Amino acid sequence: MKIEEIEAKHNYKFPKLYKKLWENGMLNWMGDWGDKPFSITNTWENSIYPTIKNNPPLLLHTGGYDFELLTSNAMYQYKFDELWNINEHHFIPFAKTAEGDVYAFYKNIEIDGENPIVHILQNDESKIIAKNFEDFIFRQMLTAICDVEKDEISADYGDDFEAYRKDILSDLRTISPYINKQYVALLEEFFKREEILEGMFSYGLMSTNELNLTIKKYLGFEQLNETFEHEI
Repeated sequence: MKIEEIEAKHNYKFPKLYKKLWENGMLNWMGDWGDKPFSITNTWENSIYPTIKNNPPLLLHTGGYDFELLTSNAMYQYKFDELWNINEHHFIPFAKTAEGDVYAFYKNIEIDGENPIVHILQNDESKIIAKNFEDFIFRQMLTAICDVEKDEISADYGDDFEAYRKDILSDLRTISPYINKQYVALLEEFFKREEILEGMFSYGLMSTNELNLTIKKYLGFEQLNETFEHEI
């Protein structure tokens, strides 16, 4: 599917960065699998992930434990919840979580020629988390090194945080050509920190306080972290 078809369906023009990532396959978490159905033996984890792991598409390891980018068909055919007030709020979803949260461009607001990214929660609340797609990427990658649950590391890496570090550095390597050099340098510095912060239930390379200060310093804008109701 062409990105222009999705733009026409949602009456929206994606930003240049998003289009460039699309053109270069960086938004494709399905590899060459296409739209074939999965089965008990052929799952995403054993059929697709091994083929994209070493050269990961956007946020494969840094989006969040249950984060996933929507496929092109899912974006085109997206069915908005009947309770969402889509006449008042113009969302263009591009990612979701296993729990049902959604990440979307928010056309209602324009900042420096681009639309912010919102995190649409399941409790009738949406939160503005970045002023553009590049800042969203930076924020997600920062969050990936703060308060990482031990259960998640154990499930995917057998309690080996260094294996997790290797994968998030792979994410940084493949996205580096697309985002500004300051963000790349900061992320590399943070990801390579020697000290691993260990709590009772989590690991991290950055404290929650430092994360919040870093977001405020580099990503701050008037509507940052504002919330609003999106249901009828």
